[in-house]
Order: sequence, then C-alpha cells, then structure tokens
Amino acid sequence: MEAYQKGHRERLRQRYLEKGFAGFSDREKLEYFLCLCIPRKDVKPLADTLLKKYKTISKVIDQPIDELKTVNGIGESTAINIAALRDFFGVYFSDLSKNKAETITKMSGLVDMLRASIGHKPNEVLFAIFLNAKNEVLATKELGEGTISQASAFPRKIVEEALKQKATSIILAHNHPGGIAEPSEHDESITNEIQKALALVEISLQDHIILANNEYYSFKRNNLI
Repeated sequence: MEAYQKGHRERLRQRYLEKGFAGFSDREKLEYFLCLCIPRKDVKPLADTLLKKYKTISKVIDQPIDELKTVNGIGESTAINIAALRDFFGVYFSDLSKNKAETITKMSGLVDMLRASIGHKPNEVLFAIFLNAKNEVLATKELGEGTISQASAFPRKIVEEALKQKATSIILAHNHPGGIAEPSEHDESITNEIQKALALVEISLQDHIILANNEYYSFKRNNLI
C-alpha cells in the first residue's frame, strides 16, 4: 500500500476515534467501511462510484449481492460483506429489543428499527412488534413472506402469537418493495380484520406501518386505526 493511502486511512481512523462519524461526508463514511472490506487498495474512487450510481449509503447497502458485483471494483467477498452489514443491522435491533426491554416512544426510532429488519427484503414481509403494558418490546417476529394478501397475514396467526408473547398491544409492519408507501384496499381491510380479532382478546393494534424506499405510511397517523 502506498504511504499516502496508508496515511489517509490512518487519518480517517483517527477522526472516527475522536468524534465518530461527525463531520464525515457520505463518501468518507462509505470509504471507511470499504477500507475494512478491501484492505490494500484506494477505495475512495469506489465509494464515489457507488454513491453516484445508488445515490445514498442506505441504497448501496440494500442492493442484492449480484447487483453489487456488477460494479467495477467490487468482488464477491466485498458484495457479501456489504449484504452482511445490512443483515447485521436487523440482528442488532432484534437483539436490542429482546435484551433491553426497549420502549417504543418515537416514530423515528420505530421506523429505523423496521427498516433494519425488513426494509431491504426483496419480497413483501409481514412483521410484528409485541409490546407489554409499559410499551416495552417483548419480541419481534416475521410472520410471513410473500404478499400480505396470502395466508401469512390472516388474523388468527397474529392473535395466537400475541397471546404466546403475553402482549397487551402490537405494531404491525410490512414492506412494499419497489412500490410506494400507501395502503391498498386489501391492506386496509386485512388491518381492520386483524384489529377486530385482537380486540376480542383485549389486545390493541397500535399501528400498522408500510415501508417503501425512503418513505413510510402510518395507519394511526392517517386515522385508519
């Protein structure tokens, strides 16, 4: 590795040690991660290429492995590492909710958690957060993959899981891959059915969130719950 490049990496490392990513541009943040994946190469041009093609760091991380491998400079190992980083976010939020009895208090934190868990999925996934009376997370679980109109979404399965977790309320979410964050008529009707089924066992449906690209839709905020 050339002395300049070695010095550049060391300067990035020292900046991170001193202030975290404060003051880093998006390119520098991505470059810092790529340095870990590609230890003996100037990755600044690669970081620039990725951001030019995909626009944001989140969209870079959300790309499938085969898509990333089409970018000049990214081999299979680096593509896998980027995909693993995305999936690790999901593990982090899931583990946090299980071990710290995390309390859901802000919509921004909720959406971040959901994006890390299902935002990158190529198919529709129905996801649930089970909460106790203090609004603490008891568990999170994917309830099915495919489309929300399939059997994975029917109310009985959700009620059974909520009772198993001894939840007093739940938050549902699903993603619209490549779509818009707006509910279909079926989304609205199945949400209504789920809400009624939960009410029969005195469990409330707090919200249903739809994720799409960088947007989200809240049933509660739009007075549909």
